[in-house]
Amino acid sequence: MFTGCFLPDCPCQSTSPQDSAIIDVEPSAAANARDSDAEVVVYRCCWDTQGSPCGIFIEGSPMDILSHLRERHGVVYSADADIECRWSSCSMDRRLKMSSITRHIARHLGIQFRCSRCGLTSRDDVVRDHIRRNPGCADAAVQLVPGSGAQRIVSA
Repeated sequence: MFTGCFLPDCPCQSTSPQDSAIIDVEPSAAANARDSDAEVVVYRCCWDTQGSPCGIFIEGSPMDILSHLRERHGVVYSADADIECRWSSCSMDRRLKMSSITRHIARHLGIQFRCSRCGLTSRDDVVRDHIRRNPGCADAAVQLVPGSGAQRIVSA
């Protein structure tokens, strides 16, 4: 059942499955959509290893990003290793620590997090630290703020 577009302030006002599109998603994301009542949000991967962006839709958690990079792009994780960002729109001219690549890709995806108490919006680690350090926000939750390219998937 469609209840409308899940993106805040989205102009589409979609309430119809006819507005749906078939997209190529990682099998784990498809399984999550089938097996869960929760909304599954995915983003188009733009990692470029063959002269064109990947295009497969992935979930935006650090584990899902790393799993996709390993399984589809042959990236071997080593926390101290350096890696070049191969995101098609990335203009970074230096290598990153492998331990930072998921945060970096989350920025490409537009993913942010918000303190449910005061609305502070930033990276996940910054919001968690904010909640831990500010007594007024001690009972707050970290809320995911999807990026503008997010797509909601449902099982067929």
